[in-house]
Amino acid sequence: MKKLFFGFMIIFAMFLSFAKTYASPLDYTVLQLGMHDNSTTMENVPHILIIGGIQGDEPGGFNAAALIGTHYRFKNGYVTIIPNLNFLSIIDRNRGYYGDMNRKFAELSEKDPDFATVRKIQEMVRSPEVDLILNLHDGSGFYNPQHLSDLKNPKRWGNSVIIDQESCTAPKFNNLGEIGRKVVGHVQENLLDKSHSFHLHNTETAKGDKEMEKTLTWFAIGQGKPAFGIEASKNLNVPERVYYHLQAIEVFFRHVGIEYERDFDLTTASIKKTLSSNIYLGFMDNRLVLPLENIRRPQMGIFPMVKEYEVHGNSPILTAIAKQNSMQVHYGNNRLTNFNIEWVDLDTSLDSMDIELDGKVYTAKFGDILYASEYAKLLPQEGYRLNAIGAVVGNGPRGDESGIKIYKKNFQSRFSLDKNGTQFRLEVYKGKKYVGTFILEYSSQKRDNPLFSPLKK
Repeated sequence: MKKLFFGFMIIFAMFLSFAKTYASPLDYTVLQLGMHDNSTTMENVPHILIIGGIQGDEPGGFNAAALIGTHYRFKNGYVTIIPNLNFLSIIDRNRGYYGDMNRKFAELSEKDPDFATVRKIQEMVRSPEVDLILNLHDGSGFYNPQHLSDLKNPKRWGNSVIIDQESCTAPKFNNLGEIGRKVVGHVQENLLDKSHSFHLHNTETAKGDKEMEKTLTWFAIGQGKPAFGIEASKNLNVPERVYYHLQAIEVFFRHVGIEYERDFDLTTASIKKTLSSNIYLGFMDNRLVLPLENIRRPQMGIFPMVKEYEVHGNSPILTAIAKQNSMQVHYGNNRLTNFNIEWVDLDTSLDSMDIELDGKVYTAKFGDILYASEYAKLLPQEGYRLNAIGAVVGNGPRGDESGIKIYKKNFQSRFSLDKNGTQFRLEVYKGKKYVGTFILEYSSQKRDNPLFSPLKK
């Protein structure tokens, strides 16, 4: 029976956003989307493998891959996406933390820190189900077969489709040059600026290019798999780079027969908004969820955390790393914010509590974002207490603000999570044990449902 995967499906056990940080906070992510026929072979189901982030200082590639994994839907075909292959180098903003991973596919010592990762990717490339491989990069300048200027010449790599040779031995899609020219032609017709020329770059690797012989695409060609590099120019900003990546990738989708839809327009403005909006990071089975779109920097105060915490983000290039008693929140190449940690024990006896928002009572789950135009009041529950972080309210027991109406004016603005001073933390405890957090946002906009669960459990 055919199934549609509208969201993430994990293979290997290497999905960063669900990985326990004491195992490895920087394991790469494998996402599989689209239609998979589980009852038969995938012989007639087109399958593309997309890899981003093999070099961590090339955000156009890994941001484009992340958007495909989170904002595209596939009506047929099968797409495997690795948006963050070399995640440590992405966080560190370098080409390769242990050297250039894209030069390790010919020979590699078992002692190399990247050995296990490279071997797993080689296994995926060899898979008989994979029909075509795309490796996403950002290159300098603008490749041009003629020397036009310092930025546009044969030694540059940006804004090009890379092939190692004109054809390969694959049973399908083996006419690399023909496919590459089709992709280039489409992108050339949709340039953001006429100076952003887009070309096909045949490296003719077999003629003795020793550097290209070490790459992922040349390894794939040796396995009888059609493989292409896509390079956006480093002389462009990130939304522009992502634009060119997606323009090229969508031609590959159409060429192999994969039907798709995306939930944003293919414009730089829409790409920029999509990359920066609705970003959430959850901890401890999403008992604490942080909205990051407008987060305060660089320091947000002290947060409770258990030693073996979990990270769950709604983007595969989003994570948090604990260093001693501080947490660093990263989104691709950018460190979004830091906060200090108070190590606590966790109590999971409750998953939700009743809360009054502007006169109506709702049952909210820990991790929910609550919206109020006037006030919020957590209904008291025996044995549990509320700590409204930064609020000065009422005359109740010290350290317990449950049962008290809390208005925005009660909060000190320096305790807000966001730059606008509208989001605050409601932390619940049982004795000294941490139970969970609600994020309370004051908004003048009336909502039919003032509860929002950004990361569904």
